[in-house]
Amino acid sequence: MVKKFASLLSADASNYEKVIRKLEREKFNGFHFDILDGHFVRNFAFNAEIIKFLRKLTALPFNAHLEIENPEIYLDMFIEAGCNIITIHPQTCKKVERELRYIKAKNTLSSVAIDPDIKIDYIKNYLPLIDNILIMSVYPGFGKQKFIGASLQKIKRAKKMITSNNLNISISVDGAIDENTSKKVIECGADILIYGSSIFESEKI
Repeated sequence: MVKKFASLLSADASNYEKVIRKLEREKFNGFHFDILDGHFVRNFAFNAEIIKFLRKLTALPFNAHLEIENPEIYLDMFIEAGCNIITIHPQTCKKVERELRYIKAKNTLSSVAIDPDIKIDYIKNYLPLIDNILIMSVYPGFGKQKFIGASLQKIKRAKKMITSNNLNISISVDGAIDENTSKKVIECGADILIYGSSIFESEKI
């Protein structure tokens, strides 16, 4: 069954508890946090202290998407804050394999994000260490962008790599997911859809 995660980047920051309760009622399966440092992307969002507080409000899984430089410095911080999944961008890591092994050793799911300009083959050597592949269908750092159509072929390619190697890796898609694009990415093999501004601009949330 395809799962739905909610990215809180576009949520009402004045009342996260109310937002989380509504998303739980809407049967979302988890929460996605874009950790932005102002360097890797030109924006700032979230930190471990906020996540630690929000962890008390729900038992649903948390994915910390580390859109930051030198993520290895901060892995423990977000794991200890209660994140179940840690997503890194391989181009920001000095030693990708080491970081993936470390995340898994902490009983946390390892996830790798693939930016629009990076080919999926970039991570093929790390597949045995990966629990989730996050396909970015927009450029990281900001909400309300247009869906990048080339992401669909990237999802298909990732699915083929996983199947041909007989691996148990989920595929998440993050960026401009709405009623229209969700159908397309599911058809291509997505397992987890990360919804952002599309749900917070609706009347439901």
